[in-house]
Amino acid sequence: MWELLSSIAKCAAQTGSEVYLVGGALRDLMMGLEPGDLDFAVSDHVFQLARQVAGERQGRLVTLDKERETLRVALPNQRHLDFSLFKGQTIEEDLRARDFTLNALALPLVPGIHKEAMGHLLDPTGGCRDIRLGLLRATGRSSIMEDPLRALRGVRFAAQFQLTIMPETAVLMKQGCRKLSQVAGERTWQELTGFLGLPAVYPWVDYADRELKLWHVLLPGRLRMEQTKQNFYHVENVWRHSLRTFHCLEVILKELPFALEEGRQALDSLQRKLAGGRSRLPLLKLAALIHDVGKPDTAVTQPTGRISFHGHSQAGVPYAEAMADQLKMSRAERQYLASLVLLHMQPLHLYTSGNYSDLFLYRLFRTLGDHTPDVLVLSLADLTATYTAGERLSELTPYQHFIFSLIKRYFSESDKFRPVPYLSGSDLLELGVVEGPRVGELLEQLLEAQVTGEVRDVDAARRWVKGKLPTL
Repeated sequence: MWELLSSIAKCAAQTGSEVYLVGGALRDLMMGLEPGDLDFAVSDHVFQLARQVAGERQGRLVTLDKERETLRVALPNQRHLDFSLFKGQTIEEDLRARDFTLNALALPLVPGIHKEAMGHLLDPTGGCRDIRLGLLRATGRSSIMEDPLRALRGVRFAAQFQLTIMPETAVLMKQGCRKLSQVAGERTWQELTGFLGLPAVYPWVDYADRELKLWHVLLPGRLRMEQTKQNFYHVENVWRHSLRTFHCLEVILKELPFALEEGRQALDSLQRKLAGGRSRLPLLKLAALIHDVGKPDTAVTQPTGRISFHGHSQAGVPYAEAMADQLKMSRAERQYLASLVLLHMQPLHLYTSGNYSDLFLYRLFRTLGDHTPDVLVLSLADLTATYTAGERLSELTPYQHFIFSLIKRYFSESDKFRPVPYLSGSDLLELGVVEGPRVGELLEQLLEAQVTGEVRDVDAARRWVKGKLPTL
């Protein structure tokens, strides 16, 4: 990295610019972490400097914000170098305008710079001290209100680096959270995915709820969830149960690779990208928070005094879609979140039916589709939350074994439960089936016959179809 910094300093000398390494890279270095992308504050001639660096390093130049003179050089090794004009007249003014003290650091670049230069950081707000003490402190009273998204970013920093949020900063962050609805949805979602994608983030999810009222702003229906009591299976209201489900989900995901051989495959599937380079994991955690958001709309007190929530999964879908729209999620992310809310009860329905035959497992896997591992772990987290809250953990064991067996069979018996059809729609037409909806229905029935072993090869499949012709 130091050779790169020296090269940038030489380019700055040629353009007559002052250039400083700022922000997260210095924070990471002080914490003993490897910096990723690098940010630079530049006194003037930003475009000329970025263009020269791009030429020297065989990078690609991208304008991020023409008005604020912010440019990016994308290097061949995937690292990004972002160059921005000072916010203010001097580097000190620039640093004081940043979000938190741990990011308000600057290193002046000179040719030949090396790591000993870290002893000469510019630190007008005491960021080095706060990093050593593990504190999160705003640079000033207006720093968060200038961009309310900084409140959510602060929670992420606290969770990521295990920081203590200073009381006066917590007050400012709470004020910022109230204004999050004014922030562009896509910016909020990008920050939220970074937060939820962290491991063991539940304590901070709970903190953000209790102290900052974050979820009051971001989650539609959150207040009604808290006001809705549940049936005798539960001892917590819908919202507290949802928070506990989030916590249980994180514990299950941590233990899954050790619980069964296929657990690693399940976790790997959660890292698959949906859109914008984002994985499924943050959405799965978000689904844990809103999986029961439809319960307030479907709560009915029976003559016996019991409360039922029939159809709450379906009732929750519009809320999931509204949240996705508010956060400007991609279409794939919106569909995924809504599907988890809609399908989260399906594994429990199969379990209570007592019919675990290959045919019924196939139908479950078909219904859950590509989301099967995700829905299975969400369902287990849901029931685990119910039983742990009621101190009935011993009753959970059979369901845990059931879910683990489904995960195992989903991955180890993929040929059986995701079979390649022996025949196509064209084959059925050649055999005499009349074109129409019945073709699709027969193809699905044929797949079920493959799963049960009734049909074992192409010839058997043809005989099976011919046997159906007289009834069509």
